[in-house]
Amino acid sequence: MTGLMGRVARAGLGILGATAVSLTLAGPATADSTDDYPIPRRIIHTQCDVEQYMAAARDTSPIYFERYMIDRSNRPADVQQAAFDRIHWFFSLDPVGRRQYSENTATNVFYEQVATRWGNWAKLFFNNKGVVAHATDVCMNYPRGDMSVWDWPVAR
Repeated sequence: MTGLMGRVARAGLGILGATAVSLTLAGPATADSTDDYPIPRRIIHTQCDVEQYMAAARDTSPIYFERYMIDRSNRPADVQQAAFDRIHWFFSLDPVGRRQYSENTATNVFYEQVATRWGNWAKLFFNNKGVVAHATDVCMNYPRGDMSVWDWPVAR
């Protein structure tokens, strides 16, 4: 019985030692953005403006566009305006600034203040790589600055 107990004790010490070594060799945990998280690289690099992108999303992914517009219409006017202003600010940045914004939102849950009032404020733009891929492929075919894309009739 002592032989078995000795082997179990040695195995346990071996596992404990291996765990200690692996923990000391592991680097610090970090959270950072990747090319597609939290913001898809196609949005970061697009030359389109907000309205061109939205028009393309409306035509290439109509269900997602409609869901976004319905969700938006259910927000108070000040939250809608904050989201409008914030996405226009984001699109005004160059790719380096957009990548930094992505990094900031990936590493600081409190960075994006609009999200505290509307968690999905940028869902159409950031959350679905498929929607982004389809819309950014064709957004240059739409007119710049067409604000009518924001006027989406929502049945009440």
